[in-house]
Amino acid sequence: MVLKLNNSNDGNTPWKPAYKWMGITAGAILFFLVIMFFVLNIVLKPYMRELPSEITPWLDKSKKEIKAVQPEKIEQDEENAVD
Repeated sequence: MVLKLNNSNDGNTPWKPAYKWMGITAGAILFFLVIMFFVLNIVLKPYMRELPSEITPWLDKSKKEIKAVQPEKIEQDEENAVD
């Protein structure tokens, strides 16, 4: 008695993965990569160099945030107004 499993194999290939298997495998790989990123970030933190604020001014915490300059409202004269 042969037990046939429900997969996407058409009989010509020895084994062809189903989409569910590929999704689970891709999810596991992605999960592993994310965990490794955070682990390596914590482990290698002492070896990371500090970048000077001249190179990266957006990382400078000592400066206050500068508000964006609002553009001035331009008044149109009524004769040249476009409708």
